[in-house]
Amino acid sequence: MASTKEIKNRIKSVSDTQKITNAMYLISSTKMRKARRDAEQTKPYFTLLRREIHRMFAVSKDLKSRYYDYAVDENVKGGRNAILVITADKGLAGVYNQSVIRETLSQIDKSDEYILFIVGDYGWRFFRSHGSNYAADFQHSMNVPSLAMARDITEELLEHFDRGEFDRIYVCYTEYEGSMSPGIATHDRLLPFDIDDFVPEGKETARDASAVFEYEPDVETVLERSIRAYLVGYIYSALVNSYSSEQNARMMAMESANENASELLASLELEYNHLRQNAITQEITEISSGARSLRRKKK
Repeated sequence: MASTKEIKNRIKSVSDTQKITNAMYLISSTKMRKARRDAEQTKPYFTLLRREIHRMFAVSKDLKSRYYDYAVDENVKGGRNAILVITADKGLAGVYNQSVIRETLSQIDKSDEYILFIVGDYGWRFFRSHGSNYAADFQHSMNVPSLAMARDITEELLEHFDRGEFDRIYVCYTEYEGSMSPGIATHDRLLPFDIDDFVPEGKETARDASAVFEYEPDVETVLERSIRAYLVGYIYSALVNSYSSEQNARMMAMESANENASELLASLELEYNHLRQNAITQEITEISSGARSLRRKKK
């Protein structure tokens, strides 16, 4: 049986750990709120950009782009695929990282050839240790998402895509589902775009669809630049969703750790009080026995 000193040291250790997990919970909560706020501020721009791209195709029926496919079949397996994988830099976030990794492995199984572009040290370490084919010179830490980070990733992916190194680009990330959910690991096709990808939310009026616009220098150039800008927003959204889900999963993990620590502290304190009460009872018994012995000797 542990002594009262050992239990007291254990109580202190658990209390110190609980302070750390509580601080991590508060930090993750602050980071998540800031990321969601930044995403909401940029969302209107990319929503309008999406609508304008749809308008270009509605006005110019014969418009073509290497980033755009009118007949993309998601059920077709095989091909040369590039997969952008978004994980965290570290663990302590429940099943967040493992869910994304499982989703990525399922996409690898559907490819004849593949190459991984990994964001986050956790995923980089996992796929390197498992001998997966990944782009070694593509190294991005999962810091606070920013448009600059999304722009750098977009340029690197498009550089390979424009050279014809792969047929499709997918992104595996975690979709943010609210504060009570750790998020859902999912995948989206980045390139080539499908015709339905740019259908705006809500109803498009006939006037908007039939309006005549002039594009400088030409509609193809405007379309290509618009699609590249939209792709930056798409990747930025995936980064923010993953980052928010990571912080939320860490909050849930730290909250669970806090609850476990509280239960453990209650159990330790109860055990400590029992031992302390037993020690006091034993001391009282010894004092009473000694007093009786002294009275007998005097008689």
